[in-house]
Amino acid sequence: MRNSTDGRSEGEAGMTARDRRIVCALAILPSVLAAVIGAILVASWRTTLPDPVATHWSSDGADGFSGLTFVIVAPIVVGMVGPFVGAALSIRATDPTIIRTSIGIVAGVVISTVAVIVSTTACQRGVADAATVPTPQWQIALSMAIGLASGLGLAALVPSWTATPPAGDIGERPFVAIGAEERIVWTRFVSPSPGASLILGGSVVILACLALVLRSWLVAAILLIVVVAAIAMWGTRVTVDRTGVSVRGRLGWPRSHAAMPEIDHAEAVRVRALRDFGGFGYRVAVHGDLKGAKGFVLKSGSALLVVRQDGRRDIVVVDDASTAAGVVNRLLDPEGPAERRPAGSGQ
Repeated sequence: MRNSTDGRSEGEAGMTARDRRIVCALAILPSVLAAVIGAILVASWRTTLPDPVATHWSSDGADGFSGLTFVIVAPIVVGMVGPFVGAALSIRATDPTIIRTSIGIVAGVVISTVAVIVSTTACQRGVADAATVPTPQWQIALSMAIGLASGLGLAALVPSWTATPPAGDIGERPFVAIGAEERIVWTRFVSPSPGASLILGGSVVILACLALVLRSWLVAAILLIVVVAAIAMWGTRVTVDRTGVSVRGRLGWPRSHAAMPEIDHAEAVRVRALRDFGGFGYRVAVHGDLKGAKGFVLKSGSALLVVRQDGRRDIVVVDDASTAAGVVNRLLDPEGPAERRPAGSGQ
């Protein structure tokens, strides 16, 4: 843990008891509140709803039904299971990025699911036969949007602190020797691995087939989002120069930049995408020496790890990461490590 000499108070260097209380509240209360409100609303409509109630639709209309009791209890079940999952993930983690992601995803899924139950039930009020109710597409889309907005909002409310970095380096800390009058820029384009391309391509094909079979504009909209995201992430450009380390997607987004004055040093490490980060894309490591590191993981292999002054760690899997890290370290310390300096040079 760093002390106040680096411009931060002791409390900012790690998770405090207050931070933990806020995290637990954000992980539990919103989902429980959504569950209670959802169950009360559905129960209040009991006398105006058909029995059974439609709970599943295809492109041709309702094709799945459940009793009123099930529909009333469902929000409670969803709303009670979700918070325990979110709390468990958040309590075990110490990195704010991991906690934000956990709370955002769990709360977003819970709230959107409860919203779907409530909105699709609401459109059946006053109907004698649930089988005559058309597929509630805009209600489902609105519920998903509510869940997304809620997840993003709750994630933004998670306090910020700096996770304590591991003691010592976890990879090599190379140094590239360059003449005093020379200028240097290192850049390389990263393409996704065949495995990542197969997963992404398969997802696009599956969604395209579902959109055609179901004739659903909602699935088509999701397909469009996935395609745009796939194009944006289908390769990144990594650049190291005197301003810092920049990573940009093919469309200019997503992007990240670590300014040189913010960087403590750079390391070259090895990354196993599935084991260390659980997949491909813009990821956060959840265990091991790289736990808490976040960045672009389009394949397994050598990676540039940028350690910032405040302890944050950015990573990008890129070929020749050792040279990239060496250039960063050279730009940070023009004279080089003490053991590399000529005899009689300044210390």
